[in-house]
Amino acid sequence: MRSMLLGAAGALALAAMAFSQAACSQDKETVQAADASIGIETSQMFVTIENRAGTPLLDLTTTIQTPSAPYTYLITRIEAGQKRDVPVNSFSSRDGTALNLRLVTPRTVRATAKDLTSKTYEAQVSWK
Repeated sequence: MRSMLLGAAGALALAAMAFSQAACSQDKETVQAADASIGIETSQMFVTIENRAGTPLLDLTTTIQTPSAPYTYLITRIEAGQKRDVPVNSFSSRDGTALNLRLVTPRTVRATAKDLTSKTYEAQVSWK
């Protein structure tokens, strides 16, 4: 009986440790996103992109990664401090198919851009 209790206590401690590590890794992603040069917020209707770089960004490519295919949207220029709401159905796959949230579930959103001196910026967040 005692060995069963020790085994159950060990399994419970292991599960608690795994849960706390998972919670910490999510906090780390949130912290990295908070100080990123490109801010990304997701909702069911829009993906909001914010330029936090302090300089205009060029060729900002935003990609929504799904299990089936990536869907992209290009913003040619976004000024410093500017926010842009991009409708989810404006994202399209390589063949031109618009993203439909009724058919696919997004996993992540990634944004890449360059500034006027060709310095590259990247940001990635999980879909909420």
